[in-house]
Amino acid sequence: MESKEKRKIISSVVIGALAIMLAALFWSLDGTFIRPKLYSLPAGLVVFTEHLLGFIVLVPFLIPRIRQLRNLDRKSWGAAMWVSFFGGFLGTLAITQAFFSAIGGQVTFATVVILQKLQPVFALLMARLLLKEKLSKQFYAWAGLAVVAAYFLAFGKSGLDLHNINFFHSAAFYALVAAFAFGSSTVFGKRLVNHLDFKSTAALRFGLTIVITGMYLIFTSGFSGYTSFTGTQWWLFILIVFTSGAVSMFIYYFGLRRVSASVATICELFWPFSAVILDYLFNHNTLNTIQVFAAIILVGAMYMVVRRGKAKAVSFTAHVIAGEGRGRSLGTPTVNLDRTDLDLTHGIYTARVTIDGKTYPALLHFGFKETFNDKLSLEAYVGQSVGETAGKQLQVEILEKIRDVKKFASREELIAQMEDDKKKLDEIII
Repeated sequence: MESKEKRKIISSVVIGALAIMLAALFWSLDGTFIRPKLYSLPAGLVVFTEHLLGFIVLVPFLIPRIRQLRNLDRKSWGAAMWVSFFGGFLGTLAITQAFFSAIGGQVTFATVVILQKLQPVFALLMARLLLKEKLSKQFYAWAGLAVVAAYFLAFGKSGLDLHNINFFHSAAFYALVAAFAFGSSTVFGKRLVNHLDFKSTAALRFGLTIVITGMYLIFTSGFSGYTSFTGTQWWLFILIVFTSGAVSMFIYYFGLRRVSASVATICELFWPFSAVILDYLFNHNTLNTIQVFAAIILVGAMYMVVRRGKAKAVSFTAHVIAGEGRGRSLGTPTVNLDRTDLDLTHGIYTARVTIDGKTYPALLHFGFKETFNDKLSLEAYVGQSVGETAGKQLQVEILEKIRDVKKFASREELIAQMEDDKKKLDEIII
């Protein structure tokens, strides 16, 4: 019988996947009904404006967590810059320019879509290489099926006529750049949201993107385009903020914190599914048999991906460093470890810890100490006497996340939760 904690973790993964799908629904609304109406505006100005308005909405979530930004390491700041440049600036600029070319009749939409749909391929490869997400063969099989189903869903009505696709047009290049930018942004976004709450992650991405895009517009004298804005276009930008812009990224990072980058990129394929459904509801364009089967297969594959998206155990080495003795004062003495650069979601984990060749059951705390200057820490509690550990190297194998890091109303409540966590040590097989 599944424990209450395990059911909570499973529920969190499902909620995360559904959140990413909801964000994808907003993106399909954008591409189908909103962004094409901004075709007459410079692409760079579109990107800057939607991020500026979005940041105004999100900045109240960032201000109370400024201290957490100070404690981010270089790896996390590098991820923030990558997400902002590639996902916020370059990817949005490239896909906007690519679709504007298709709207203008320079190339077919198929040219853009077929290359942009390579996004999951980039994300899966980079998640494996950078985040070390080692998933089962069954997961990758279902992920591949989902990508194929997405193609059939997109081209099931018109068919995929390769003769009408111009792979050598600049729009094709823009689409390929967008696929890489967004795919890699999923991976680096996961790295960032592991170490920063989803609200701050969304706000930080929008803020940095404003700076990057603003510099681009200054260099290209792009701000002069504001003189041609109409009242209707400003209302469209406000609509973007509360659908596919700030709100969707807020929801997206909420979901990304709960699932792996590999699962997230497949859940993002809900975009073509929702797009054809919206096309049916609003434009009365019915799905043919191929699209119906592709839609069913895509949803089924995404369901299997979420089920099989649990990564294999993470192992690493770390050295014991001096701490503040806070755990000992609470009746649970811990050792502080020097590895706060892990690509691991904050939380409490069961683990095996090897010290001087002997393995012990342990609990790990990885996250910010909200009651201690928002300092990021990795601590291990070993339920047995292990002698002097100062300066020693530990081999750590993480087994399972048992709960999120949370703030407690009182010292007594924290101690009670820690005592409850310790019961998990008896379930660890050495």
